[in-house]
Parts: sequence; structure tokens; C-alpha cells
Amino acid sequence: MMLQIQNITNDPLQSQNFILPDGTSMQIVMQFNPLQFGWFIQSLTYGTFVLQGRRICVSPNMLHQFKNILPFGLACFSNSKREPNQQNDFTSGAATLYVLTAAEVAQYTRYLGG
Repeated sequence: MMLQIQNITNDPLQSQNFILPDGTSMQIVMQFNPLQFGWFIQSLTYGTFVLQGRRICVSPNMLHQFKNILPFGLACFSNSKREPNQQNDFTSGAATLYVLTAAEVAQYTRYLGG
């Protein structure tokens, strides 16, 4: 059951804390950069793990390369069939961000493995 990240606004710099199903928390700071036409993860923090400067793109798991480090994933889907490159894409529903559970990350990894 993917967990939709709620309360994303049009604010070009915003921070959210997200409580994961296992009770731990993750903090994400998102920034819209109008010169690069895109949303970026300024920082994603989980315990001592910090990810910085990752562009938010349409993907079933943007954090797949960290599957052995993080017990969750991050998915972005788009109704408009394009990357989230406008400031209002998340508020308009053109794009949606989800946190994947550990089971969903494992299922996606099995899918990629054939």
C-alpha cells in the first residue's frame, strides 16, 4: 500500500516529516527550481542517511539504488505523462509522490530481476 505524501504546496521550498509504517521517520525537503524547470530533493534524511540534490522524476522507485540501505522507496507518477516540471504539478494533481513500504521495494526489485 503506497503512502501518498500529502500537503505538498506550491511553496518553492518546503519540508515534511513522514512517519514510516515501522514507526521511524524520514524528513524530505523539496525545492522547485524555475531555471531548471523541476522539483528537486534538496535533502532526504533517514537516521544518518542523507541524500541531496536528486531531481524528482517519474519513477516507480527513485531510491532503488539505496534498497539495501533504506527500508522504503519513493515513487512519482504523473497523470500528464511528463516529468513534474511546473511549480503547481503536485497541487494540481498532475504528479503525485508516494512512499513505498519495504515490501513494495522488495516486490519492485523482484520485478526488475525477472
